[in-house]
Amino acid sequence: MNGFPHNLISYTKAATLGAKKLKHLSLSRLRKVFSLMGKREKIVLFSLLAAAIFSLLWSGRNFYLSRTTPTPHFGGTYSEGLLGQPTYLNPLLAHQETELALTKLIFSGLYKYGANGQLVPDLADDMPQISADQKQYTINLKREAKWHNDKPVTADDITFTFQLLKDPAYKSPLRPLWQATTVEKLSDYSVKFTTKDISGPFTENLTLPILPKNIWNKVDSQNFLLSKFNLEAIGSGPYSIKEIKKQLSGKIEQITLQANKQFYAERPKIDLLTIKFYDSEEDMLNAFHSREILGFGFIPLGSSLYLDKEQDSAQILQIPLPQYQVVFFNLNNKILADQSVRKALSLATNKKQIIEEVFKNNALLPSSPLLFPEQRITQLPAAGADPEQAKTQLDAAGWTVNGSTGIRTSKKGTPLEISLATSDTLTNAKAAEILANQWRALNIKVNLAILPSKQLTDTLIKPRTFDVLLFPQKFGADPDPFLFWHSTQAKDPGVNLTGFQDAAADKLITEARTTTDRKIRQGIYEKFNQIIQDKAPVIFLDQTEYIYVLDKKIKNVSINFLPEPAMRFYDLQNWYIKTTRVWK
Repeated sequence: MNGFPHNLISYTKAATLGAKKLKHLSLSRLRKVFSLMGKREKIVLFSLLAAAIFSLLWSGRNFYLSRTTPTPHFGGTYSEGLLGQPTYLNPLLAHQETELALTKLIFSGLYKYGANGQLVPDLADDMPQISADQKQYTINLKREAKWHNDKPVTADDITFTFQLLKDPAYKSPLRPLWQATTVEKLSDYSVKFTTKDISGPFTENLTLPILPKNIWNKVDSQNFLLSKFNLEAIGSGPYSIKEIKKQLSGKIEQITLQANKQFYAERPKIDLLTIKFYDSEEDMLNAFHSREILGFGFIPLGSSLYLDKEQDSAQILQIPLPQYQVVFFNLNNKILADQSVRKALSLATNKKQIIEEVFKNNALLPSSPLLFPEQRITQLPAAGADPEQAKTQLDAAGWTVNGSTGIRTSKKGTPLEISLATSDTLTNAKAAEILANQWRALNIKVNLAILPSKQLTDTLIKPRTFDVLLFPQKFGADPDPFLFWHSTQAKDPGVNLTGFQDAAADKLITEARTTTDRKIRQGIYEKFNQIIQDKAPVIFLDQTEYIYVLDKKIKNVSINFLPEPAMRFYDLQNWYIKTTRVWK
């Protein structure tokens, strides 16, 4: 038959016959068949149909899930609680943690801190080109950066910001940092900073957020502190201000920020940030539990707030800060001038007990503060307390126990008696009590002086009249120890609280400040650190953590180290709430 196979002809006939029969299969006949079915048959029929539909849908779902993968998507709102009220969302005036945190979201600096605390380019296109004499820093700008009002960020904005900063009429608290530095425009997208002397820590200053000239050049110095732009801020950062909500009293209730869709770097995935302001840490905790906010943070040092780490709805991040609780020995005290006494007190100090009992393990065994962030190691296996070795050392130094008084005395009969002073914050007071008892076990008479902070500062710290001082010490991302250890800083307003003076140490500090090579500086600091360990003018008791509490719906939060709490939003563009599925 014209070459067609026999079976194909058969199939064609069958199909034709089937089509003819379907023409006679009307809806009325189906209804008739359905009406003749019993109740049980109908149930079976519907069950089979439902099973078939469910099986089809389930197979389709499994196929879709097997062929796609979830990925972060744009959208969602993150709400965070902050303590206090913002007054200045202006990087030249901001000084409270609440203000500093918000300015980091709204504004950009030439550089910012990366995941491990190291500097990375922000508005700058690359790291600075440093001249051979290490006094000039040439910086090229990203050409795609824009202000929130859609105007380009140029070198004029950079020079303008630092001109305002250095002008005493504008009253910026940051002015002293820049007195010995000049900045000039090389081109529309290039600037040069020149320092009077070589300064190893200088690049840290370049994280200062930049102001838009097109906004602030219309505001004179007399109105600088009063300008509406101190709150209605316009920056170039990853978020811009959408709404400021105030109560009738004028108190700011919340500020809503929206993602900058034209951000020159990676666009943030969370669309809206709602920042709410509270009067106390307890209020923030209650707001978190009631889901009014999805996150908040605090520093345990000086706080009475503690959290159960085993929470189903929360992720609790413990982020190391370059801040320490430190025991300072006054080296002008005749007893404490004896190095064997200081080392014995250090041997008898059980740091783990203080971390467990005072901070509920929300603190770290201290690493050396004299390390750059990328080299900083926390939770070092510090040697435990050894009170027996401490007693042996005191005996060998001639401080023996007087049988009648039970207190150690020198060969000349001077009793080993010291006063331990600290502020009246809960954590300091508790740590001081534990520390005093640890030292008393060596047969030392320890008197406690727990004073209000202002009284402690005015009567003991400034005139350096304390014996032993338990007090916090805050370093920055750069470990430059000049303010804390150079002999020129031994008297107020310097903060070399122990009165430590060592010619070799001074030389090392100066050498480290006069090079911009981080590896060379780190090698110098390791030598300096050895001097501090040998001389034992202080005990680094514990390292502070920033406790950051976030709802588990906030994904991809990765914060390893913070120079300060206000920097915690540095990787916010990587956080996400929403997801979408894409084909593999």
